[in-house]
Amino acid sequence: MLENIVPILHNVYSNQKVIEAARLVYGLGYKTFVITKASGTAAQSGVPEAHRLALKEGRNIIYLSDIDDAIELLDPQEVYLVVAPPYASNELDPSEIANKAGEGRVLLIFGGSEPGLTRKELEKGKAIYPPGIEKSIGTTGLMAITLYLIKQSST
Repeated sequence: MLENIVPILHNVYSNQKVIEAARLVYGLGYKTFVITKASGTAAQSGVPEAHRLALKEGRNIIYLSDIDDAIELLDPQEVYLVVAPPYASNELDPSEIANKAGEGRVLLIFGGSEPGLTRKELEKGKAIYPPGIEKSIGTTGLMAITLYLIKQSST
C-alpha cells in the first residue's frame, strides 16, 4: 500500500532539509519520493545526495519543476497538502489516505520553506493537518508525524 503513497517536498532551498526528508521517507518504507521546485543549495547538493540515497536504498526519486508537473505525470487518485493549522481545516485521517491508496496513487505535498504552501497551491487538493498540531512545527516535523501515522494505519 505504501508504494501508492507518494510524499512530495515542494519549494525547498535547504540541502539539509532535502536529505532529512529523503531519509525520513525511505526510513519509513515509502518507495517513491518527489522533489519539486528545489533551488539554491537544495538543487545543487541536496537533490544529488537524495538521489544517491535512493539508489543506495533501492528506492525511487523524481525531481520535477512544479506541483502541476507531479500531478500531471503521476495521475493521482487524490492530492493532499499537509500544512499546520490554521491553513487547513481538515484533520488528517490516516485510514482515509490508506483506503485511497488502495484505489490508486495518493500524493502528499509538504511545503519545504516557511510558511509552507501558498493559497494557490492549497487549491490543488485537500489541505490537511496532523492531529495534535496547534501551530507550525516545520517541514520535517509535519512529514514525520504524517507519514508515520499513515504507515501505522496501512499495516
